[in-house]
Amino acid sequence: MPLLLSAGMLVCAAAHAETAFLACDGCHGTNGISQASHIPTISGLNFQYFYAAMQDFRKDRRNSTIMGRVAKGYKSGQLQRMALHYGTRRWQGNPQQKFDPALAQRGRELHENNCIECHEQNGHFQDRETPPLAGQAKGYLLNQMRIYQVAANIMPQPPMMQEQLEGMSEQDLLALAEFFSSSLARAQAGPGEK
Repeated sequence: MPLLLSAGMLVCAAAHAETAFLACDGCHGTNGISQASHIPTISGLNFQYFYAAMQDFRKDRRNSTIMGRVAKGYKSGQLQRMALHYGTRRWQGNPQQKFDPALAQRGRELHENNCIECHEQNGHFQDRETPPLAGQAKGYLLNQMRIYQVAANIMPQPPMMQEQLEGMSEQDLLALAEFFSSSLARAQAGPGEK
């Protein structure tokens, strides 16, 4: 009988974890793949990056409109399970986004001149400190770059982010967001990429 109770408890725990993921999917899209312009895809994010971002939201070290309140509702162990759930998936971004090829090409040139050192492989590269950008929600990317451009104290970031972005125009930021969200970024990395 204890074995059945243990199995039942495991099923209950798994169902509770699934409920937490469904809560994320409510905003971030089915399986964490966003279909919205201003909400990021979270499926396929490096699990260490995901967990650190959620802890930053939870501890008010990362600016947000909603995520700070959401993250405070979870314990560290729950955030770890979320990070592993989404972090074990393959990054794919949102393949449904429409884009302007000319603006995306301008963004590719800006990427090659300003962003390639950290955001390698057309923005596909990721590690515990660098999120993937290729295929990410266009409006989300644009908003993040605007914040990084002027307010380093609002979002934790490497100083290089602000240095690279502070001299860019609004049109440059639009072009970069267009490139990273486009199929150009989802294509194989160019010859100058690592």
